[in-house]
Amino acid sequence: MISVVVPAHDAAPWIEQTLESIQAQAVRAWEVIVVENGSGDRTAPIVSALAAKDDRIRLVRSNATTAAAARNEGIALATGEYLVFADSDDLVPDGAYSAMLASLEASGSDMVIGDHLKFSPTATWSPTKRWYPFDAARTGLAPDEVPELLSGRACWNRMFRRSFWDRAELRFPEIPSVDDIEPMTRAFVAAETIDVVPDCVYLYRDRGDTSSLSLRDDAETTVRYLEQELRCAELVQDRAALRRAHAEVVLDADGWAHLSRFLATAPDETATGTVSAALDDLVAVIPLDGIDAVAPVRRALWMLVLAGRWTEAAAFVQGSRSDDAAERLDAWIQAVLTAGASQAHGADVALLVEQGLVPALINDADAVPEAWLAERVEALASLPFGARDPAEPGLRAAMVDALRRGDTKSVAEVSRLRRFVPLVVSRVEPTAEGLELSGTLTGDVDVPAVSIVLHAGGIQSTAPIRAGEASRADGSRAWSARISADGLDDGRYAVSVRGERSSELLPVVTARMPLPPLDAEFPLQPLADRKNGWRFLVDRRRPPRRGLAGVLGRVGRRLR
Repeated sequence: MISVVVPAHDAAPWIEQTLESIQAQAVRAWEVIVVENGSGDRTAPIVSALAAKDDRIRLVRSNATTAAAARNEGIALATGEYLVFADSDDLVPDGAYSAMLASLEASGSDMVIGDHLKFSPTATWSPTKRWYPFDAARTGLAPDEVPELLSGRACWNRMFRRSFWDRAELRFPEIPSVDDIEPMTRAFVAAETIDVVPDCVYLYRDRGDTSSLSLRDDAETTVRYLEQELRCAELVQDRAALRRAHAEVVLDADGWAHLSRFLATAPDETATGTVSAALDDLVAVIPLDGIDAVAPVRRALWMLVLAGRWTEAAAFVQGSRSDDAAERLDAWIQAVLTAGASQAHGADVALLVEQGLVPALINDADAVPEAWLAERVEALASLPFGARDPAEPGLRAAMVDALRRGDTKSVAEVSRLRRFVPLVVSRVEPTAEGLELSGTLTGDVDVPAVSIVLHAGGIQSTAPIRAGEASRADGSRAWSARISADGLDDGRYAVSVRGERSSELLPVVTARMPLPPLDAEFPLQPLADRKNGWRFLVDRRRPPRRGLAGVLGRVGRRLR
């Protein structure tokens, strides 16, 4: 029923576990073809020993020079009705093959795709979560109905009907790396119908080293990737949904990763020119109108390379990864200034400022000398801060306001505020005059002068926050503030925090504590808006009337 093709080269530490995980699959009539090509370790003897105990395992000694060539050789020898692949250092979870086989036999589809996880000695994670939720079984899908599945182009988390494989004339290009993205794209485009199973059907081992060819991005490797990606782009040219999905993979995942690794090697002018020419061919055929949806750090790199600013792109890659706050900030500042001076990329510079540079300043501006920061803030005056407002109030809005005003001290203040905003109220004590609020500030940091603000439309009342001395091993300290009911009209007030130099209001939340109604004698009632992130609210209530008038008023309200 099933043929499993496993290319194996120097896989002695893992191959036995891989084959044992395949042997554990509860399916009838399967074969495993291990194509061992030129190993210098004990891969072949290990497979041979397992094959002697299980005649479903077949060892093929090959002269293939690449994993792709080894796969092609294994496919030619395979006799199963269905075809699957596994790498020699990974694992196949129990039930994976039976789940995919049951789906294909029931639906008659050409291929089925399942979920997969990556694992290392210390962690397991889902690389598919961002792209496609494998949350339900689906059968008989046309590829254009699920273009998101084009984001995964590995060969090992899917099963193919062998007749479809041959009919589509699928074959791995016999190159040293990135050999599966073109045939997997071709298979996806050629399939009449595709199934999806929610099961995890593959466990990919992250070996934590650079032995994988896919992680070696010199000019030759990068050009090879770009050439394969160009072939994929040509395959989807007439399929609008697939064309957009493929462009997203290039811009926001694989293409960015290859370019980033290439530029991190500090390539010379010749290497850069070779890669640039190959990239020009690719971007000429993929749509770039989705570039503003790409993650900011990736978008910044694309904006630079699309403008032909390769030197600046390399500096951005290296600087944005630095352990030094000044180097990280300089990388972002130079990137947006360079991108702003060029429109070749077609991207929204104002949006990159808001989503990339502003968060970088929030994270690092308090860790650099004030004189250094002042020079950069002055240089940023030419950027389009006024062209777009941040999506919502908060630290981004406060930072944009500080930059618009060219106020270096405010820029540093907003950066410091990130360490305890949103401010968390953990205790509320009612008093005859108002409320006593308190909580804990985490981290041993300088606390800027900030105030609690009650507002309903305009500002109604402010109260300074008092920070205690650091008293715990982690440097955390208590804070407190006293809110007075004096001068407040009846009604509901939002509670925010504001820095000394900023007009922006920042959120205050509760620690999800119970806030039962207080006795009417207390003028302020604390509340938590659970539908809005547990934002802290306060009700100002008029004191109860005494005597007969008060009784009559209460009775009247009940009758109404």
